[in-house]
Amino acid sequence: MLLLGPAAARADVLYRVVLLRPAVTDDVTSDALARVRGELTAAGFEVSILPQEPGLDVRSALETVGRELDPIAAFAIVRAANSNTAEIWVCDRLAGKSVIQSVRLDGSGRSGEPSRSVVLAVQAVELLKASLAQYWLASAPRAPRTTPARPPATSAERSVVAGLGLEAGVGWLDSAGGVTAAWQPIVRGSIGGARGWAGRITVGGLGTDAEVRAAAGSAQIHQQLAELEIVCSFRAGERVQPSLSAGGGVFRARIEGTGIPDPSTGITTSSWSALVTAGGGAAVPIVSHLALAVDAHLMLTWPYTAVRFQTVEAGHLGWPSVLVSAGVLATF
Repeated sequence: MLLLGPAAARADVLYRVVLLRPAVTDDVTSDALARVRGELTAAGFEVSILPQEPGLDVRSALETVGRELDPIAAFAIVRAANSNTAEIWVCDRLAGKSVIQSVRLDGSGRSGEPSRSVVLAVQAVELLKASLAQYWLASAPRAPRTTPARPPATSAERSVVAGLGLEAGVGWLDSAGGVTAAWQPIVRGSIGGARGWAGRITVGGLGTDAEVRAAAGSAQIHQQLAELEIVCSFRAGERVQPSLSAGGGVFRARIEGTGIPDPSTGITTSSWSALVTAGGGAAVPIVSHLALAVDAHLMLTWPYTAVRFQTVEAGHLGWPSVLVSAGVLATF
């Protein structure tokens, strides 16, 4: 069963928090959860209460429950039957970290003393405020004012690869085998989650030609590549978000040779090779859903492409090559 807090209908709600309801509970825990839910709702959060799946430990449940709701955090109170202590768990989904606090429940509820559920709720709210401070302030109800509203930077709390992405840029492709470097337009399409993992397609080509020169002739080389990559981005919400990637695909080289001194002896040929790449990069968010991205990759092709004049190899491609690119990344 899914219970949504009254903040769900408010237009100024920015973030969702999941409260984990244990399979077995008591009056102290139930009352504390109700108080915590009220505090979160008053602070402007959208609150969802979901049951803990049988057989899952608390940590696993907090990391997986309500994933389809895309919450920023999950929260639970764990208390053994008739115990004077309870554990408060807060799992920050965006930062990928959990905080645990143990609370002694010595209050008896006598006149002048807070009840154990109040003690537990107060400690839980304080831990939530400390763990989710940046979201707590951003989600608080905004009073009418004449100053401009906060810029739409809430996407900065998420990884730059979250959602559907489209990147357009330019790359510098250089081989270590005696072939000159070439400039290539680079286009990338990606789909990723808030935690920083993404799948990406990279295509390059239609750029300048590389060149090989030897005593027996020269060759112009047009290069094209396409690959599928796995990307892991780090430090979601930070100003600079580094990433690592690896992938594989295909590489094509079209070679137009010209003989010396007789240009008529040249030939034109094409070759296809398997391609593997590994590298890293960084993205710098500019505004909401828009970032500058740079990447550097080591590329290996098999078989590599050799350029020969008669029986002499004058140069080769893809063993290895380096691709450095810079572009603009938009996410939707």
